[in-house]
Amino acid sequence: MVSRRFLSIVSCVCVLLLQAFTQEALPAGDSAFSGFEFYVTDDASVGLYKPKGWQVGTQAYPNGKMVFVTDPRDLCLANMVLLEKVDPSLDSVAFARATLTKMKKQMTDLKVMESRSSVDRTRTVVKIERKGPNGIGIRGRYCFNVKVPLASMIGYESPARDFKKTVPILLTILSNIHLLDNQAYRKMEARMKRRSPSVLKMHRVTARDGTCRLLVPAGWNLQAGHGRAICTSPDKNTGFIFTTIQFVGQSRIPYFNSSNIPGDLRHNYMRPVDALVVAMRHLGSRNHKVLERYANTKWAGQASRFLNRGTDAELALISCTSKNGAPVVGFYDVLGLHPTNAGQWAIIVMGLWAPEDQFPRLLPSLMKMAGSFSIDQRWASNYVRQGMENLKRMMRDTSSMMSRYAEEMRQSSLAGHQNRMKSSDFTSYKFSTYMRGEQEWVTGIEGGKIYSSDHHGLSSGGRTLIEGPAFNYYNYRGDAEYGHIPVDTSREVFDAVMGGR
Repeated sequence: MVSRRFLSIVSCVCVLLLQAFTQEALPAGDSAFSGFEFYVTDDASVGLYKPKGWQVGTQAYPNGKMVFVTDPRDLCLANMVLLEKVDPSLDSVAFARATLTKMKKQMTDLKVMESRSSVDRTRTVVKIERKGPNGIGIRGRYCFNVKVPLASMIGYESPARDFKKTVPILLTILSNIHLLDNQAYRKMEARMKRRSPSVLKMHRVTARDGTCRLLVPAGWNLQAGHGRAICTSPDKNTGFIFTTIQFVGQSRIPYFNSSNIPGDLRHNYMRPVDALVVAMRHLGSRNHKVLERYANTKWAGQASRFLNRGTDAELALISCTSKNGAPVVGFYDVLGLHPTNAGQWAIIVMGLWAPEDQFPRLLPSLMKMAGSFSIDQRWASNYVRQGMENLKRMMRDTSSMMSRYAEEMRQSSLAGHQNRMKSSDFTSYKFSTYMRGEQEWVTGIEGGKIYSSDHHGLSSGGRTLIEGPAFNYYNYRGDAEYGHIPVDTSREVFDAVMGGR
């Protein structure tokens, strides 16, 4: 029970960390969302949300289209290419090679820092570096996908010094690019005019235990408490979540079976996004596809230093089929806590999701909800303080247990060593007496008196009683009259006789 309480305490501490992380990863509150706007290209072929002031461009190909978004300084880029009816012989490696060759002709200083491809060559990921305006270092990542007859490229770039900070914004742009046609756009525009404003009307709700609060749209369901919250639409296909998901893996404590620890998710440690997918499947969703994932080593380092415990952090864009059968897509920030010696580990999840066809329209509301989430600092501080006391008590208990275990192991090791030494003595005695032709005998008739026989005869106490080779090891078999028993007839006899010497 102490270990389960400790894991909850650590999770609460991570909630405090992720509260700060959330402010970096997603725009918070009304002022942050005011920096985004819905944009439709002049030809009404593409619609997307973008930061205000950023530029959108398109380029048509005979078999597809390219959409790109750049910041006012032309340093940040989000780029998407969609193609159809591609050459049947094309794979992602060839697609990537051809694209990078064209890019190098325009940017001669472009360097490929890393490239990886799937075994079936349908997916290739490339990391690049180059120089931007005024010699500013630019870092980028491009993903090439080919499933004949379709192909796509998704990429993003930003100044190397701000790369980690800018990636969430670029992924937000890429995740809600939608291709439209004139007729579809007119229908969508008409629907949006008939609908309420893009941002849903919300009211602030505080958890019953007062530990956290956030803005909740009218009619939505909220479950909140202990610093965690999940808020979903009536059909549960749209929502926001901030919670801890616990796992139980294999114990590293000798003779301790972690199967005795309660828990439904029994898996050894895995990367945070992989663990999230496992948990989502357990809750009923299926057909999960990790469209994009990004390891955030900076956040992981901060959490590790704060908790004095190993952590991993990832940002991911995931699509899946909900429990209700609807195709949904969502953003997730996931922090993974490395296993304790008992095998317990967890992930802290902050995420938002919506149906694929409604994601652009609902994104402002979800971002507003995410930005409004907060935890009562007084409760969190008190909870952490109590947690530290429980941690110290648990460490004392664990230290005492390990001390007892070490003493038991020492005693067991000593007993085993002593037994091995006795066995070695017994074996050595039998071998040496046989090689010398000697034998010792014990008789119970004379109170356990010891006799010795060898090539010279039978003796006792250093005095020869009977001479002659008939009493050596090979010829003499004991005397029934005296009840002579060979000392090496068994370990018990040997220990009884030799142990008393």
